[in-house]
Amino acid sequence: MDFLPSLPEFLAKSGLSQSFITELLSPKHMVKEAAFVHLLPPLAELENIAPETRALIYTELAKYPENEYQTDPVLIIGTTVEEWYKGSKLRPEIIGKIKKLSYQRGETTAFSDIAVLLNYAQSDSEARSIFKACTRTRNLMVRVILDKNVNPEAILKYWSFGGVGIRRKDLEPLIQSIMELDGVDDIGISHLLPALARKLLYTYPGLDMAKHGVMPDCHWTSLNFFNFEPHEYLLDARLATSQVLEQFSPVEAPYQFGDILFFLDNTTGDAFHSCVHLADNIVFTKNGRNILSPWVIMRLDDVKKIYLYKGNGRVQGFRRKDIAAAKETQSSQ
Repeated sequence: MDFLPSLPEFLAKSGLSQSFITELLSPKHMVKEAAFVHLLPPLAELENIAPETRALIYTELAKYPENEYQTDPVLIIGTTVEEWYKGSKLRPEIIGKIKKLSYQRGETTAFSDIAVLLNYAQSDSEARSIFKACTRTRNLMVRVILDKNVNPEAILKYWSFGGVGIRRKDLEPLIQSIMELDGVDDIGISHLLPALARKLLYTYPGLDMAKHGVMPDCHWTSLNFFNFEPHEYLLDARLATSQVLEQFSPVEAPYQFGDILFFLDNTTGDAFHSCVHLADNIVFTKNGRNILSPWVIMRLDDVKKIYLYKGNGRVQGFRRKDIAAAKETQSSQ
């Protein structure tokens, strides 16, 4: 709680009024628990915080993983709140509340106050509808065109991890049959993914996935991409880092299928996000550790808008060492 004495100054600089700060820090609205302080602002005052002030405060709160929905807010990319929730069946009042409680995070519109929104639910079913609407995520439904004028071997080589042969026996009859079949020239990209990624794609994590104490995150997702069953030890950041150092080598663009793209802090070198490159700057990703974050396919540029908004990060590709070695051997032949 060493930060507590400096909290009034931070809140004032962020734009809160002195009367709001005094009320917020009163015993009535503050709960101290071990090393944590929980602030419970009055609903009306919370809703009336200016978007710019909300952005400053929530950006600071996002530094602490305990603030789940500030760390991983609902993100609206490239459109308005009204357009994003069009067809959601939410009442206009609810959509209006989302707009009022939203704030800018780089090039995206962010929303963190799901608990506030649930106060306006008029029934259990509406509460479920609100929560479901907050899980909306932009994603791509991708189909791969198989040009019958292209050598099938080149296609197989790309989707079997650079010719190493991983999953070749599964993909070869599938791709060959489509290439030979009249009237069919494409395939859903999910059929080309390894088993675990195919199983997870377009789904949300169930509560049963928290049996190890934490939910799967982006690094668990990326490093398990090649596996038939998930390796749960990858939930441990230290062990996940060890696997990257032992089994992967850094690579530069252009990236190939299966390369892991780590978003690195320019100052510390720490990875704060990762995703898997599929093709044409399209990636397989899980944007957040919470249950609101599904496994999806997105454009790399959209993922950058989510994670590089502070301007202090970069993307570095990593390739499995056996795949990198096979690619070097092919190049030298």
